[in-house]
Amino acid sequence: MDIVLRHFTEKSRVEQVWLSELLCSVRDVLLPVIPRGGPPVDEVALALVSRLEGCFSSGSLPLSFRCVCVSDLLTRQKTACFSSLTMSTSCHREMTRQAEQALPNHRALPRANLLLIGCLTSGVEGWRVSDSSGSVHCELLCPDPSWMNQPMLFPSWNYISHDAPGKGGQEAGYLELVASPIRLTPDAVTFDPGGPLSDVLRVREAATRLKEKRSGGALVCVRGEVGTVSPLLVITGKRFFCFSLRERQHTVPILVMDATFVFWWPCVVVGRQVCVSALRVCSLRGWAGHRVLSVTPESRLTVLAPPQRQPGTAAAAAAAMDTEETEHSQQPSLQEESLTDAQTLHADTQASGADEQDSGADVDEEASGPGTEPRGGPSAGVEAHAGCAVKVKHSKVISYKGVITAVTDQEAGLYVIDGKVGLCLAYQPLRCNSGLRPGAEVELQHVHFLFRPSPHGPPTMLCACLRSSVRVTSFSLLAPDGPAPSSSHGALPRFLLEKNLGVSEYLWLQHYSVALQQRLCPRWVCEARVCVVASRLLEWGCVCVREEGREPRDIYREMLQEPHLCTLNEYRVCSVGCGVPSVCELRDWLKEKCWSSLSLPALLPPSASGLMQAQLNPLLRWSYRAWSLCERPEWALLVGILEGSATSATLQLRDQTGAVDCVLVEEASGGTGRAAQRPADNTAWLGCLVCVRSCTLVAERFLKTTFPSWKHLKEEKYIINKHCRVYLQLCVSDLQILSPSTAMSLLLAERGREGTSEQTTNGDKRPVEAGSREKEGGGEKTTNRDRASELGGKVRKGAGGTSGDQEKVPEDRAEDGEMEGEREKDTEEKSTSVSEQGRKRRGKRARGEEEEEEEEEEGAEGRVTTQTEGRAGSDSKRRRTAEQGMMGGGEAAAGTTFDPCVSQAFRVDAKQGVALRNHQLSSGATPGLSLSFVTTVTCLGAAQRWDRDPRNASLQHRECDGEHTQVELQFISSAVRWFPLLHPGSVYRLIALHTEDVGVFSVKMEVAKGGGRNHGNPSLVVQPRWRLHTLPHTPLTTQIGPSEASNIKTVSQILHGSACSEIVSFYGVISQRISLEEEQGKPPVIQSLIKDKGVCVETDLRFRLTVEDVDTPTESIQVYLDLSQSPFIPGLLPGAHLLLHALQRSVSRKGNVYCRFLPISCVTVTALGSEHSGSARPRPPPPMMLLGEWARPEDGQQCMLGRVKSHVTCVLHLKMQWTCSLCGSIYKQDRCSRTFPSCDSSSAVFQAEAKVAVEDGTGEAHVWFSSELVPALLLLGATEWEGLQWRMRARGHLRVYARGWHMVSDVNQEDPLVQYLCALCSSNSVCRELTLTCQRRSQKQEASQLRRMRRGEREFLSRFHSSLQLTCTNTTL
Repeated sequence: MDIVLRHFTEKSRVEQVWLSELLCSVRDVLLPVIPRGGPPVDEVALALVSRLEGCFSSGSLPLSFRCVCVSDLLTRQKTACFSSLTMSTSCHREMTRQAEQALPNHRALPRANLLLIGCLTSGVEGWRVSDSSGSVHCELLCPDPSWMNQPMLFPSWNYISHDAPGKGGQEAGYLELVASPIRLTPDAVTFDPGGPLSDVLRVREAATRLKEKRSGGALVCVRGEVGTVSPLLVITGKRFFCFSLRERQHTVPILVMDATFVFWWPCVVVGRQVCVSALRVCSLRGWAGHRVLSVTPESRLTVLAPPQRQPGTAAAAAAAMDTEETEHSQQPSLQEESLTDAQTLHADTQASGADEQDSGADVDEEASGPGTEPRGGPSAGVEAHAGCAVKVKHSKVISYKGVITAVTDQEAGLYVIDGKVGLCLAYQPLRCNSGLRPGAEVELQHVHFLFRPSPHGPPTMLCACLRSSVRVTSFSLLAPDGPAPSSSHGALPRFLLEKNLGVSEYLWLQHYSVALQQRLCPRWVCEARVCVVASRLLEWGCVCVREEGREPRDIYREMLQEPHLCTLNEYRVCSVGCGVPSVCELRDWLKEKCWSSLSLPALLPPSASGLMQAQLNPLLRWSYRAWSLCERPEWALLVGILEGSATSATLQLRDQTGAVDCVLVEEASGGTGRAAQRPADNTAWLGCLVCVRSCTLVAERFLKTTFPSWKHLKEEKYIINKHCRVYLQLCVSDLQILSPSTAMSLLLAERGREGTSEQTTNGDKRPVEAGSREKEGGGEKTTNRDRASELGGKVRKGAGGTSGDQEKVPEDRAEDGEMEGEREKDTEEKSTSVSEQGRKRRGKRARGEEEEEEEEEEGAEGRVTTQTEGRAGSDSKRRRTAEQGMMGGGEAAAGTTFDPCVSQAFRVDAKQGVALRNHQLSSGATPGLSLSFVTTVTCLGAAQRWDRDPRNASLQHRECDGEHTQVELQFISSAVRWFPLLHPGSVYRLIALHTEDVGVFSVKMEVAKGGGRNHGNPSLVVQPRWRLHTLPHTPLTTQIGPSEASNIKTVSQILHGSACSEIVSFYGVISQRISLEEEQGKPPVIQSLIKDKGVCVETDLRFRLTVEDVDTPTESIQVYLDLSQSPFIPGLLPGAHLLLHALQRSVSRKGNVYCRFLPISCVTVTALGSEHSGSARPRPPPPMMLLGEWARPEDGQQCMLGRVKSHVTCVLHLKMQWTCSLCGSIYKQDRCSRTFPSCDSSSAVFQAEAKVAVEDGTGEAHVWFSSELVPALLLLGATEWEGLQWRMRARGHLRVYARGWHMVSDVNQEDPLVQYLCALCSSNSVCRELTLTCQRRSQKQEASQLRRMRRGEREFLSRFHSSLQLTCTNTTL
């Protein structure tokens, strides 16, 4: 080195010290990697100093720069940076300012004065910068093959570090060589093929040679312009690519299979003139009937027309930087021009299959291959599929140049160019270190232009296939803003290849993968499994993905064949959206729709004009509105976790954005009417990730109003308070299990095992594993999940995963909302052969482990952690888990929780309702209000010890051995979450984990006051950590004796049963619900106590349900409910089937039977109701009744509602009056008549009532007519009725009644109005034959009365039966 320093004796002392350090770096770092036979170190050192001095016009040395080796760069440089020898500070400041202005959300790379030297070498990923300390991957703009293994000075470069979360397993960073490297050795001699090879052929001659049957085996040298370049592909670990040379209409494909020449790939640029030597003619097995040229070990690539940037001198490097600056300043105009070109190619007006001819920017249209349309015809067709229109469009092949402005999902290959155009690279193998960052200029050759392929992406999309060329022409000056937003981890492109997805489906999949990650990760689904969940949603909900007949991709045909054919030539767009809203979005939409659809007059009956304030406002207090999910087409699916809520005592569909209550029922096998549905009771649904395709969305509105009368309904000032509750009504047959809980997985495995046994018994010897799929008619189905319909639900097609291989039973998953990802066997050998990322991830999977810890607010236990392990060990462990889950012995019970536990099997006999009660939750704690309920159960035997958690394994004989005892189980606080799934008649297993003490289930008899023994059942408090599992129906469970659930009565039995007790249980159908007035004198509810508990209570909700008999709709009973101390009960809609337990049966003074809700009462929805649920039965007309039979129920039918055809004999009385709407007093002369206290009301309502006597030849009856039916009785038109009301204003009230054969009144008989009404009531037009629909006013027949009669001088004393008292509900003339 001293010899080199002698050339710089004129330098200053500082410069000599800097040079000595530089020369030491050359000796230690660069010299060991220079190939043998290369220039000596002295020449390299002198050339390096010469190049450094040439970088500056003054010829000075860059003393502020420090030479850095590759290892130091990778280990010490933790942040991305930019280094340049040729760019001045002012120039750099101006360029960074322009870059930051173009993309305001990004910051420029910080500048670092680092000097980098090394040799360019080839690696697995491409070009690398190497020195003696190591190597790093680099990206070059336009490299030359002659640079390989040559010592270089790198004047300008970006270093992009990967020191960010989610980038583990990669190198610490990579280089972007902004400017061409400067060679430190003399330029190489121009390549001369020479030797025994034939002369250089042009493309046309080479194309003719390929068409010859025999090529003679000679090696050829071809020269031409690069037409297309395929991406770098990997098949079975072997890397290769191909490109074509063109000359007018002739093209020659060249295949580069030799690993030593893979570094040619970035050197072959579309539009470059190149010469390739030593090529041989060969045939491809995968492309029959075609021949290509393939490289040999003697082949060489020579660039004949290099780009403007040429290595070799400092002046050239400076010119390169000036050129870059000029291009950057002209960037807006280039973007605008290219964007305009792309936007003019509207996909609906273009023919498909265009190919590039003369240059990368000029596109000429020509007829494409099969499947395209003729020129001038429409480019989009419409196919009908399952009632959903699928629009087929054809793409256009173009070239494009622009600037990347956003990275949508780097690992999914989605970008945004120029802020308006989307770029999809998923149909090519994705490269992580490709320089595709915001601010980078890219040049796209032979990409497909798609217009509006999906609502989940930009309206204009460019998609690259295996023939497309994507090249960065200028690296970005902006710093990366952390890890790219991604949820796929390479799974999205792999799934695209496996399923051969179209663009629309892929964009849908990526969009909702990100959405599901935000909603479900990391609490329920590990991040690596999100794509699997989204892919199952895609198969389940998207119409386009179910299209059949799509051809598999052929890589050789896609890369080489003319005319070009690939999967992107046409794309399908479904006209109906497949949206998956979050729970929060669903709730917000329901609340907004709830109030926008509110019409107060529609909530009132026809008699609203005669209702006073106290009668009107209760009718507005509680109403509902229901929608079907299909009423909003853009929402096709709902996704969430099923969990039990301890605050609302309901099931909830939950994600991380919120939760919504659910009313869940299941179909009962072989049932009709009431037996068609029953409440869901399987606790295995808790923790399942489900997809809902069909359900009813319900919003219940609660209004507190003070409207004086119906005329003031438009004035919002009378609305004091309003709020709503939203929930879902659904059946388990409409649920698709995307990821089952552990209990559900074991249950499905057992069902699959039973199915296998049945097939073997019937002579079918083929084994059917849990989750195996069978081909049927071109489709796939999951056998064990189809069998899950026996559970009351149905697991539909597509839940098996992303491949056609067998799905293993997942490992242990925590209950009550804990999720674990399940993984299917990868199929990269057949589908990921084009993807390097798929090969790297082959043999790996992600799973969740259970760690139990209590979550008080949710009542769930556990959290999910993820880890990676080998697939072989994982699959074997899953098989062992499934086998253990299906073993009958207690020592081999299901589950992977190896801690001991104890269990108690029981059957539920009765269940009380949930209410706020005083409890002392722990010893020494202060008693307070807590939600709780009690169930009466029958213990089937003694408590059992287990080595493992048995979960929901079938009931064993040892669990049933012993005496059956009745126990009361108390569920308090967080244990209330089990309430919606506990139902009488079902068998459950109660499990206490981490203990071998069966004494935890010991019960104690409470001692009554005074030391006496309590004659009630012993009680046991269910602890929050204990778990419940519903046991499947087996012959052992059916042998258990009958329970109290079999003693449920019907409405008819409650009405007419003389032996009914005071506390009754019955079932029926809701026909009407009415809110009641606020109860006067009722003690107030302390709101603060309820709010502190977070309980969903409507403190002033009192209502009356009219419950009909299921088999006899004419029989109905009134049920009065008060939910001020209980959680709100969703699903109480007209048409819903109910099971009402422990209600108080009462008889009114008129003899009517009704029921009242008690604190221990329980109301369960057994079948859904509303106009959208399909459960509303067609109401038959009331039966035709004879008055004589109806009056004597012991001789006729016991009916409350019927039709009678009778004759009106006389009007017994007619009363009409104007009533004050506030106080109910008579309103006359436009003011209220009440004087003490005075009433200043200014509103009144008109009320009328008539009572007539009718007979039909078998008996007589008295019939009451209300205000809305009086005009029909009197045959008065609307004008006459309004005139009569106007005449009554001054009078206030009037009553006429029958005395003998005449109508009289208590007022002046000479009054014209009185005379008119008396004449009208006595006329034949009123006393006529009518068909009336009537309801009995009392269920009890009034006692007969003694009457004294005189005939002449004789008196008779006789007993007369009271007339039948009816209320008219409808009249037929």
